Amino acid sequence: MDPARSYGPVPHFKHEPNQGVDLREIQEVIDGLVEQVALVSCEGTILAVNECWRRQVERQARTGLHISRDYIAFLEGLIEEGDEGIGPILQAFRDISAGSRRTFRRLYEGSGAFDGYDFNIIIAPLTIHGTRHVLVSVHDVTELVGLKRQRRRAVGQFLRTQEDERRRMARELHDSTSQMLVSLRYDLSRLARQNVGPESRVIIDECKKALQEIQKEIRTFSFVAHPPSLTASSLAIALQNLVSGFANRTGLKIEVEISDSGDVSASVEAAIYRLSQEALANIYRHAGATHATVRLVSRKNCLHLIVGDDGVGFHGVDVASRNSLGVGVIGMQERVRELGGRMSIQGAAQGTVLIASLPRHKQTTLVPLIGTS
Repeated sequence: MDPARSYGPVPHFKHEPNQGVDLREIQEVIDGLVEQVALVSCEGTILAVNECWRRQVERQARTGLHISRDYIAFLEGLIEEGDEGIGPILQAFRDISAGSRRTFRRLYEGSGAFDGYDFNIIIAPLTIHGTRHVLVSVHDVTELVGLKRQRRRAVGQFLRTQEDERRRMARELHDSTSQMLVSLRYDLSRLARQNVGPESRVIIDECKKALQEIQKEIRTFSFVAHPPSLTASSLAIALQNLVSGFANRTGLKIEVEISDSGDVSASVEAAIYRLSQEALANIYRHAGATHATVRLVSRKNCLHLIVGDDGVGFHGVDVASRNSLGVGVIGMQERVRELGGRMSIQGAAQGTVLIASLPRHKQTTLVPLIGTS
């Protein structure tokens, strides 16, 4: 089908009494809707369309979307042209027409004649005087989707910048600050060997103890900010190493239960690893906990990361409000949202539990497929 071909004027709606349906009444209803709407018979014939639908058809010169045309044949034609995004829409229309499915919703990212457009497609059954029909609703969300894509790119850039800054800080702490503290410890040892009084020795011993605590804090912070790379091993091994290294440096007792993740995209693996890293860092900085748990549960279509602690929890803090959360938690939420997952932070009997659920592979559509059968 050639979108540039001229098809003449758009046919106007005509009421046909022998259809058994008062389409004039339907026309009045759908003309008041802001989205593009068409009433289609279960056989695929377009019975009525509203003004928004007609204007979109005129802009794109798609004769297959006019009244009395075959909607099923139109979709099949797009598939023949190589539009892979139409397949689920056609199948949903057939299922809903047959009564084996109730509703369907999907973001359609246009290609071919619809290239550059994004439409939110909703298909639902409509029974009129005992006769089953299908209502097709199309909402142009091109501008909204474009803004969401820009936001996702900005969030991705922010997260990458955050990772780079953490690596830089970890290197500085290891290469510069830690070396200065080693030198200070050596100077304190030299001072202790001098002929100093008892009071001075007590002060020197206290300085050494404080220095040991500072070095421990720096090693812990450096590890949390930039732990061993995920690329060097599998997700399960990397998480085990992350947890064991964190426990050794903080003295926190951590129980670990990690399922084999199986087939998971690299972006989802990286997100799970960074979520674990950030959650443990928050426990260390804020929770005042003595015990924590890290679980990775593998399911058919998704992975669940569960990190809990026995610390002070979020008492008095509204975790649903972004204004009450730190930058680290907001960063975790953005990671999960970008991949099409969900995350929650819940208060337990004692402490806090973070639950993150991510699909095995990053979802590219911004509006999820919704359908029940």
